[in-house]
Amino acid sequence: MSFRTRLVIIITGVFIAAGAALLAVQYLVVQGLFASAITFTAQSCVPATSISGTPGFTDMNGLVENTAIPDASAMIDGTTATGCTYFDTVSIAAETAAPLEGAQIDTVGGAVLQQSTFLADEVGGGLLLWSIVTLVAFTGVAAAIAFWLAQRSLDRIGEVTATARDISERDLGRRLDLPGPDDEIKELGDTIDGMLDRLQSAFTAQDRFVANASHELRTPLTTTRTALEIPLEQGSVPAELEPNMRRALRATEQSERLITALLTLARSRTGLESTETVELGEVIEAEIDELARQDVVVHTDIAPISVDGDGVLLARAVRNLLENGVRHNVPDGELWVRSRREGDHAVIEVENTGAPIAASTLSLLTEPFYRGDASRTSAGPDGTGLGLAIVQSIATTHGGEVHLTARKGGGLIAALHVPAATV
Repeated sequence: MSFRTRLVIIITGVFIAAGAALLAVQYLVVQGLFASAITFTAQSCVPATSISGTPGFTDMNGLVENTAIPDASAMIDGTTATGCTYFDTVSIAAETAAPLEGAQIDTVGGAVLQQSTFLADEVGGGLLLWSIVTLVAFTGVAAAIAFWLAQRSLDRIGEVTATARDISERDLGRRLDLPGPDDEIKELGDTIDGMLDRLQSAFTAQDRFVANASHELRTPLTTTRTALEIPLEQGSVPAELEPNMRRALRATEQSERLITALLTLARSRTGLESTETVELGEVIEAEIDELARQDVVVHTDIAPISVDGDGVLLARAVRNLLENGVRHNVPDGELWVRSRREGDHAVIEVENTGAPIAASTLSLLTEPFYRGDASRTSAGPDGTGLGLAIVQSIATTHGGEVHLTARKGGGLIAALHVPAATV
């Protein structure tokens, strides 16, 4: 049972209990007033001698000795004052409808008693019936009010839940800014906004640190690479040192690629500062020309399609997809590059032959520095372990996503989905 249902039941129960208590008090009060009215009527309209002689009555001469009692014959003739006449007109109906068991109603006091009792039963029964009808109607009204109150309160909680669910590390700048009265729900929204402020500051500081550290490391690495390349090019390195020099040069180049990838990852996480219309077909063609390799056969099926975004980041995403397809391919393997439009999204799909990939590891391939099997490890001479992670980050920044599928027979199908440009 949901919280909303429980809340409606509780509020409705409170309303019904209050209404039932009110009607019960009203019924008891009316019953008491009728009992008092019957006693007063009997005292006012019936001679004391008749009351004392009526079965079921005690002697009341002491209570009415100072009261002006009308003559019994006058009551029977219907000449009594207003208030007693009613009993004369309904006496026959009363005797027929509810006669006193074993009583011989042969006195005026007995007739008055039976008529008063009949009237009390009629009014009391009607009051009870209408009380039940009123309570049923009140139950419906109470349920409607309870549902409205629960809906009004829980709608604000639903708004908090929906917004908090949609916010990710990519859009920490969003806030709930919950309107409404200054109650517990608004306090909850303000608390979440404060938490988002702290998270945004932490993520921003982390990205800034990665970007600054990567930038600062590029200068000494460039210097190191230059210092190794010049003597190797001039042939001034002793033969016994040349293998170690070239190994150090490859390590330096690998470090430079890693730092460049980290800078790209940090930039993609900060969001888009500006956008432009990018023709993906042209980007794909340009990247294929740069990454051409003799032992990989490339098949293309490229449709012209445009997207709005950061041209540098989109080109990097395409390059990483192609590099991933080439690097983790088999000798004399094949590579299929396709682009198309699906609904309001542009799709770039890169399929390559390669080693079989377990379905359980597909979701891990977009994690930074994930080390899978030997064919997809970041320990290779050219890999950084950030290729697909950067593609995923760029896709998310552009409001898209990456779908990875294991290819039958070995290899991977990587598809980048990003919103297409509006026509």
